[in-house]
Amino acid sequence: MGFIAKRTKGKNTYYLYQESYREKINEKHSGKNRGSGKSRVCSRTEYLGSAEQILACVKNKKKPYSVKVRKFGLIAAAYQVSKKIDLIRILKKHIQGNRAGVPRWIYFIVTIINRLDHATSKNKMSKWLKKTILPELLNFDHRKLTSKNFWYSTDDIISEKETKMRREKEKESGDDDLDLMVGMDDTTFNTIETELFYSIDNLMGLSPSVICYDTTNFYTYIEEPARAKLANTCHSKDSKHHLKHIGLLMAVEKSYGIPLISRVYRANSHDSKLFSFILADLIIALKKICKSDSEIVIVLDKGNNSEENFKTMAGKISWVGALVPSHYEELMNLQFDHYHGNWNGKLFYRCKREVMGIECIVVLTFNSATKRKKLHSLKRGIEKLKQDIVKKWKSYKKTPTAITQGIKTMKNKSRYGKCFEVSVDVFEKQLHFQENSDEIKKREKRFGKNLIFSNMLDAETGYLIDTYNEKNIIENDFQLLKDTTIIRFRPIRHWTDSKIRAFSFCCVVSMTLVRLMQWMTLQAGYEMSPKVLKDELTDIEEVINVYSLKEAERMITQRSAVQEKLWKIFNLEEIKEMLLLQ
Repeated sequence: MGFIAKRTKGKNTYYLYQESYREKINEKHSGKNRGSGKSRVCSRTEYLGSAEQILACVKNKKKPYSVKVRKFGLIAAAYQVSKKIDLIRILKKHIQGNRAGVPRWIYFIVTIINRLDHATSKNKMSKWLKKTILPELLNFDHRKLTSKNFWYSTDDIISEKETKMRREKEKESGDDDLDLMVGMDDTTFNTIETELFYSIDNLMGLSPSVICYDTTNFYTYIEEPARAKLANTCHSKDSKHHLKHIGLLMAVEKSYGIPLISRVYRANSHDSKLFSFILADLIIALKKICKSDSEIVIVLDKGNNSEENFKTMAGKISWVGALVPSHYEELMNLQFDHYHGNWNGKLFYRCKREVMGIECIVVLTFNSATKRKKLHSLKRGIEKLKQDIVKKWKSYKKTPTAITQGIKTMKNKSRYGKCFEVSVDVFEKQLHFQENSDEIKKREKRFGKNLIFSNMLDAETGYLIDTYNEKNIIENDFQLLKDTTIIRFRPIRHWTDSKIRAFSFCCVVSMTLVRLMQWMTLQAGYEMSPKVLKDELTDIEEVINVYSLKEAERMITQRSAVQEKLWKIFNLEEIKEMLLLQ
């Protein structure tokens, strides 16, 4: 905190503002605790003038007749990161032409940054843009970005009419492969994603030789009659089984979760069939980016296992995946004293097995901490289901004399339904629960255990375990996409396939920007979660004080110590100067 000091020189008295503070000698160090790095005392002095001069400044202080506040921090940081990874150049290269006098690529970069800042509908995009620095930064008229123009700019990339015609031809020819992607030609978006990955790899030095692949789904509120063929009912990852869903597959590198490939697909497609469809594109992309002598490894979930897929990968790409425990009961029942060793707190047993016609290394692991968590989840899940059944039972106007169909359905749909039986006490007309101890013991035997397998016969056990665990990075990406405070992929409001594909492309690229921003802060010595990073940058705003038609003053809101660091990391001073020149 500063103070005002009085100084006298001869007969003249004047005042100074003085302030002392500490700063780290090494800019990468932070914190006030012992061992956080050496610091030095710095001081700052500003001349204020005489008492009369200070009084005159206070009395003559201008008052603006209008004050405008615009979003600055997060928008400017996203723009800087986009330039750093050549996103804007790549979009200009592949999305050319104009729509309503606005370059077509701007419709997409605006949507990408909008998802990151404050996800809105295309109808409200112009209103959001008016409150940001983006129109001035990219030099376009925000009023022209209407929902209609967004619709047509997307249709210029993936034509809904051509997609429909292609779909009809597939139906006539009986070609089921293209049906997974409902006949869409999304080459433009795929090419942009691949080029963007190359550019990010040059900047960050990624680990593309190990790729994690997985799928998820996002619910929609699309109802019949529906134009979108992508939307289907399926097993919902969000437990909203009654709604239609859109499937999303991604292949990301293991270190930072940067996506190499992303596609939308029919949500009711089987994982193994889907992986077979995308495998050729994935291998081609990996071969292009990796050195010819490097071994490419893909990490898979057990849902992608099929004999056809493994035969396709054999000799081209190595894999680390998981097996279904129920198919290997003899391994799952193995006593702990037969395990071979311990790796990072996990017991393991290693052996060779033939998996779908291919000789593989199989590693059984056991994690006691995971078992405790699973046991707790099982008990909590059973208790919750019992409470729901009791609540349903009490909701009936007339007490039933037997278990109703509604309760049976509730029990059958739950993953914990087999863990107990429910009956009615005829005399007291009360529910009676009887635990199925055999089913509970059967589940408990598998808790904490995992079956990993790979075609890399000479690989160390520790390497296989660690590589399979890398798949958590793609789960984190999916969580980021589903986080309503960050990207907000769900619920999808679009109702045509081409617009859904464009929307998913923008969401995935927006997520990529978040990962890049996290990486840049980490390189500067600060580890920040996406939420904290977004909150800190969002608080930095631009204030325009308008004094007259010819006079205005731009200011940036006061920044905290954390925001000052982010200001330097993303070089936001450059954006401030750019806006001052306009």
